[in-house]
Amino acid sequence: MIPNVEVVGAFERNRELAIQFSDRFGTQLHESLQALLRDVDAVVVASENAFHFEYAAEAVENKKHVLCEKPMTIDLEQADKLVKLVEKNGVKFQMCYVMRYHTVTSLAKGLVDEGKIGKLLSIIGTNKLNRYLVLLRNWFTDKRLSGGGAVMDHTVHLSDLIRWYSGSEIEEVYTEIGRNVNENLSVEDNFLTTVRTQNRVIGHIDGSWTYSSGHYTWGDVTLELLGTDGVIYVDAFRQNINFIGNEKPSDRLSWHYYGCNADLSLVKDFIRCIVEDTQPLADVYDGRQGVAVTLASYESSRTGRAVKPK
Repeated sequence: MIPNVEVVGAFERNRELAIQFSDRFGTQLHESLQALLRDVDAVVVASENAFHFEYAAEAVENKKHVLCEKPMTIDLEQADKLVKLVEKNGVKFQMCYVMRYHTVTSLAKGLVDEGKIGKLLSIIGTNKLNRYLVLLRNWFTDKRLSGGGAVMDHTVHLSDLIRWYSGSEIEEVYTEIGRNVNENLSVEDNFLTTVRTQNRVIGHIDGSWTYSSGHYTWGDVTLELLGTDGVIYVDAFRQNINFIGNEKPSDRLSWHYYGCNADLSLVKDFIRCIVEDTQPLADVYDGRQGVAVTLASYESSRTGRAVKPK
């Protein structure tokens, strides 16, 4: 699917999952991460959240390029260590911030950067997941492995999009965690967060694991980007984008796409960065900031106050 790229091996702590992966993709299984790292150029870290730092750090120290699932870590000290390791070893480190690679979110970025909606004022976003799908991923609801619930899972994507669209860092976070829809979970399944960036863009994140089984897709990401001269509406999973301008009644455009494979686009871009020696679209610093905003959200919920990410 990607020219000159071969999946040559895999390591997974869970032997049953490792065998399933090997049978599906025909790859060699390794008994340790160190064994896997001996003869590869790059690795994809897609483990449970709690192991991201351990795996990514070892790969970087062995001078392997890394494509890392989000969140980069579940601890800010670990995130800062990874930043320093990447700088020291000079490898490519790309975050799996897949929402940057959806056709409609990328198009919205272009419209914002071109000034089509004037000065960006606010961003309202949703990121929700089917409540039953969560239960199929046992480690998602185990805080020791995941680091948290819906806040840990969803804050990263939308806070990253807010930073990306605004071109500015998030300077303040306020979060309310709601009463769980699924009372059997030991982690939170819904929350609301409001953020402010350094350039005064206001962002609102509505995240949850509460969609019913009848919802049209397994999850969603929707956005409303309001500017002084217009507004952009994005539905990433339905691949729709609508732009409404201020200049005249007919200043309106709508696009409807199909067949977008954002995951493939992300992996191809990772390979391109290695081959052409360019910087990833979302790098280790973006990963670090995602962790900082997420942990600030938890602190805000605990204290009932707005918090500045560290």
